[in-house]
Amino acid sequence: MHSKHQDVVVVAVSLFAVSAFVLAAVALARWRRVSPSSIRTALHTGVGAWTLLVTPYFHSLVWALVPPSLFLIVNASPWARPLFREIEGTPERAKGLWTFPAGVVLVYALFWEPGSRPAILAGLCALAFADPAAALAGKRFGQRKFQRFGHGRTLEGSLAFLLVAGVAAGLVASAQATGALPWRVGVGCGALGAVAEAITPSGWDNLTIPLTVAAAYSVLV
Repeated sequence: MHSKHQDVVVVAVSLFAVSAFVLAAVALARWRRVSPSSIRTALHTGVGAWTLLVTPYFHSLVWALVPPSLFLIVNASPWARPLFREIEGTPERAKGLWTFPAGVVLVYALFWEPGSRPAILAGLCALAFADPAAALAGKRFGQRKFQRFGHGRTLEGSLAFLLVAGVAAGLVASAQATGALPWRVGVGCGALGAVAEAITPSGWDNLTIPLTVAAAYSVLV
């Protein structure tokens, strides 16, 4: 398939898939049998995993930017607020609905390169999996809250982030023929990503997490 045609197909499928995730989340929220927090976590992970999956299939940065840019515009627009009212929660949580696609746009724009784009993949893994893991671990096991910083986050949550992001970045590095030591990449990306997640105000970490982990990956390989 011609590269441009492939990009158009990936854009179309992505718009359909992410829209389906969003509509399913809204329907679950209106059903009121699942907590808004669980729905937000599932939506965050699902959209992040989809973005991670399709990223290597894009040939052009311009086309790759189309889905997250459109969802950024839609999610940040006032007329979309009634759609998300059941799942947005606090204003800080609602902010995450548009900072998520904004984070994808920024990490694409700053770290795009030909081929498999490992720095972007490492950043997206942290956003899709490590961030929700930190939230879940902090909520269920967190007892040691950071003082003077952390915005209510916990040591347990940060350790969960470090573990998940570190393993993901290490796996990405091990799949590349660069000679980079996966353990060094994993530890560096996990630690710096955990710091970024801990010190960033809620909602804004969707921007800082992928950017920090992608930058760390680029430096460490």
